[in-house]
Amino acid sequence: MLQYVSSELNFYIMSRPIYLDKIKTKIENPVILNIIWLSFDKALRIVIALGVGVWIARYLGPSQWGELNYVLAIVSILTTVTNLGMDSFLVKSILEKPDQKDEILGTAFFTRLFIIPIVFCFAMLFFYITNAETRTYILFAFLSLNFIIAPLDLIDLVFQSKLQSKLTVISKNTAYIVGAVIKIYLLLSEKSIYWFAAVMGLETTIAYLLLIYNYQKRYNLLDWQFSKTLVKDLLSTGWPFIIANLTVILYMRIDQLMIGSLSGKAELGLFSSAVRITEIFIFIPAAMSSSYLPALVKLKKEGSNEDFIKRMQVFFNWMVKISIAISIVVSLLSSQIIQLLFGTKFSDAYQILIIHVWSLIPMFLGVASSQYLVIENLQKYSLYKTFIGLLLNVILNLLLIPSYGAFGSALATLLSYFTSAIFSSYFFHSTRLLFNYQIKSFQNLFVFEK
Repeated sequence: MLQYVSSELNFYIMSRPIYLDKIKTKIENPVILNIIWLSFDKALRIVIALGVGVWIARYLGPSQWGELNYVLAIVSILTTVTNLGMDSFLVKSILEKPDQKDEILGTAFFTRLFIIPIVFCFAMLFFYITNAETRTYILFAFLSLNFIIAPLDLIDLVFQSKLQSKLTVISKNTAYIVGAVIKIYLLLSEKSIYWFAAVMGLETTIAYLLLIYNYQKRYNLLDWQFSKTLVKDLLSTGWPFIIANLTVILYMRIDQLMIGSLSGKAELGLFSSAVRITEIFIFIPAAMSSSYLPALVKLKKEGSNEDFIKRMQVFFNWMVKISIAISIVVSLLSSQIIQLLFGTKFSDAYQILIIHVWSLIPMFLGVASSQYLVIENLQKYSLYKTFIGLLLNVILNLLLIPSYGAFGSALATLLSYFTSAIFSSYFFHSTRLLFNYQIKSFQNLFVFEK
């Protein structure tokens, strides 16, 4: 017996370096490294959000927390409009035409700058029509830095295309940590809601200053050039992405705007707390997709179509497995999660969370599907699919919010997400193959591939 154990131990000791080398080789893969950095970015944000963010929610209470999230929802929509929703398309363009990188970036940058005053005027008009209070204007003034400085996020796209996301992670998380420290001081000093909005704007400014610094060490912003020819090409080719991504952010945030208008800010505060839990997990498909896109583009361009299809199917399969596992765990522990994080004032939010967390499944599949549509040049169907989701979401919110409040909005979100991300693919001949991939990913739920 001792001889057997000794031989097994010797085998383990002799083979251990081989296993370590294999692990090291896997980790040193650029795609894996990029996923690790992006996951670290989101993980750190989750830790801070669960600490400082939840502390702020407890401190402000459902009503003020809802008011802050109401303005943040508007700013998110404006930021998407300013960015023209073309991030994936621009990364693809830079990968396919690296010699035109500076022209692509410069044209996109100045186009986004032109959009900023237009969306700002639309925001003022919206506040005027909805009879917004003075405090809403003040909160918006502080938070508007998030979309005013957004054109510089093009730097991140360069780092994504080069699988250098760690530079973005370091820049943005440094600012995030600085902001968290300041927020803790504000909490201990019992400052008003305006201070917290101001710090959120400051975080963004610091993050982009650091992004510029890291970019200038490797490239040069002054090399960016505006091209009239290219702007026409970008807009004519990318307009489906612009409208589709705007539609996406609208039906991701329209529920918050409608709850705030139809049920009040306190109800919105409960809904926002549940949404914050769900959104914790969005980093998983985002990190995997942004890191996986260059490999998929290369495989489509240089490899066989059969290999590309297999790789895409594996991607979809894992998206479903991970999202379902998360949804089950969070649903079962929803009451404890809300009580632990937000306290008794937010206790009713657990019912909202039970429903809303299942929207992770179409979210995960939607992110994967968008990569497929980009690679196959089927981006116009993103517009159709997301418009269907937005329309259904608005209709269901109008029907359900008056009777069921935030719970009804969570149900509307779930149904519209599944329709937009999955079932709408069956409506169009060109995306029916995508629908088959998605359905097959549910059939492969208990099949585990590498």
